[in-house]
Amino acid sequence: MTAWPRLKQLWIHRYHKYNHIAGKYISAWIKYARLRRIKNRLNGRPLVAIVLSEQMGDVVACEPVAREVRRLYPDAYLVWFIRKSYVDLVRFNPVIDTYLIEKCPGERTRLLDTGIFDQVYNMHLSHRRCKYCKEDPVNPIADELGLTYANYYHYGDLLHVFSQAAGLPPLTDEPKMYTSAEVVSRVNSLQLPQSTGPAGYVVIHCQSSYAPRDWQPENWNRLVNWLLQTYPNGVVEVGLNPIVQNTDPRFVSLCGKLSMLETAEVIRQARLFVGIDSGPAHFANAMSTQGVILLGKLFDFVEYLPYSGRYKRGEGVTILNQIGHPCSDMPYEWVQRAVEEHLATARYV
Repeated sequence: MTAWPRLKQLWIHRYHKYNHIAGKYISAWIKYARLRRIKNRLNGRPLVAIVLSEQMGDVVACEPVAREVRRLYPDAYLVWFIRKSYVDLVRFNPVIDTYLIEKCPGERTRLLDTGIFDQVYNMHLSHRRCKYCKEDPVNPIADELGLTYANYYHYGDLLHVFSQAAGLPPLTDEPKMYTSAEVVSRVNSLQLPQSTGPAGYVVIHCQSSYAPRDWQPENWNRLVNWLLQTYPNGVVEVGLNPIVQNTDPRFVSLCGKLSMLETAEVIRQARLFVGIDSGPAHFANAMSTQGVILLGKLFDFVEYLPYSGRYKRGEGVTILNQIGHPCSDMPYEWVQRAVEEHLATARYV
């Protein structure tokens, strides 16, 4: 009886594996044909790839790479490799000519190996493989520098590290996010609490995709209660899953209701962002919103900083890190004190 569930699981895995592999070959062929058509129309202009297909914070942090590549190749046709979930992060970038939706690292490897591109700036480190494909993506530049997923934060912030992995000098530019008038209009239609008054609102982001980055839910609820009792500011929670439970009309949960760019626009219009280390914190940095960011021990990274630009220079941000402790251990009083300081000086919207 116990053999059948295992056999069933094996055949389900094989079904998904071989469907994925077949789809990869078809998808790679279609994308190569598209790239070949593009190249044939370029009349000798270089076709250049920028490769960083995930994660949300990484793509936002490394936006300056596109501007640097454009500076180096002003006449080039720039193609950014991106996973489907993160397309909006590059869709409106004015220095990118187009994006290519990557099915998996195996497909990316096959496309890059065709030699269709005149230059490739690959920010991925080596050996981040697809679970179904045999291809093992490598980045010789990153390998020569000794950069791996086990040590990269020991070398600096995301932009500093990944720009070097791509073969560029270490960049320190401000990251930027690009959106559309429709996104701004949709956010304005939400009529968020105090969004246009002198008080503004505070955005909180409480939960990441990796639990060790998170602060305790009871602390978030306590912080929101204190904010609403002490200040006229509204509070808006963003993210996928709601953490705060509060019936005050000045508290709004938008969890699971916004696109990435809508989330970024909500953060841009805020007086203050308070959150853990995840994509929305990078949005706040790129949107020039003041922030209180909660860091903590992550794997073997004890004292690390993901951000370049303003947040790296400490402008308009308070980075909290109880060295050697996970974010969940962050003292509540530290966060409350940092928020108090920012609400005394933060910009008005």
